[in-house]
Amino acid sequence: MSILSGRIQELIDRYAKIYMERTGRSRELFERARKVLPGGTTYQIRYFTPYPIYVTRASGVKVWDADGNEYVDYWMGHGTHILGHSPDFVVKAVNEAAYGGTHLGYPNTLEVEYAELLTKVIPNVEMVRFSNSGTEANMYAVRLARAYTGRRYVIKMEGGWHGGYDGLHVGVNPPFEGPESLGLPPEHIKYTLVVPFNDLDALEKALRGFDVAAVIMEPVLGSGGCIEPQPGYLKSVRELVDRYGALLIFDEVITGFRLAPVVVRNSSMSGLT
Repeated sequence: MSILSGRIQELIDRYAKIYMERTGRSRELFERARKVLPGGTTYQIRYFTPYPIYVTRASGVKVWDADGNEYVDYWMGHGTHILGHSPDFVVKAVNEAAYGGTHLGYPNTLEVEYAELLTKVIPNVEMVRFSNSGTEANMYAVRLARAYTGRRYVIKMEGGWHGGYDGLHVGVNPPFEGPESLGLPPEHIKYTLVVPFNDLDALEKALRGFDVAAVIMEPVLGSGGCIEPQPGYLKSVRELVDRYGALLIFDEVITGFRLAPVVVRNSSMSGLT
């Protein structure tokens, strides 16, 4: 072991000890959670060694755990709390709206008004279909693309994350081959092609060689490293898919409204949630 690596391990051990001394209640909750939740959390990315903190409340840019420790929250509800946790005017508006019903279950005026607003503020989006998650939005977008084009293959980008949908659960982590999860048969991704982001030659080769229904991509590669598109890349992708008769799906869960009010431009379809 090198002097540097030994020093790093020494620091890890020291701060792990401090962490465990200050989070005894979270440790107890983790042991309880492991008995009723697989891995002790509701989502695998929320786990970290030796155990995660268990948050009891949040306000503004801060959260507090079960031991009363205060933290500045850089996660902010997966990026959705751009106004902070529980801003007064949002809590007041939600509370007032709840008196009119919490889950109507029928066609209603609110969905029409919201869809009209989205089609006004998002360039080139003429119609909207609401969904429960990014995974569900992408699943339906891919299904629609195949139905519309009558084709089978879908192209995605290396490092691109599109939720837990089986058909796109490939090419997320190096070496970008094979299923990304146990329990996922290779047949489920047999019609999914993976190409590098920002590589127009690789994209055109795949479009030319297969009956591609759609290209799905994040305009800014998120979990793959927050990689921005090279100048002119998205415009060229648009032109390529048009040339080969495929559709273009922009998965805008992050870039739509979190990174900026609107990022999407000239897309055939946009998976906004």
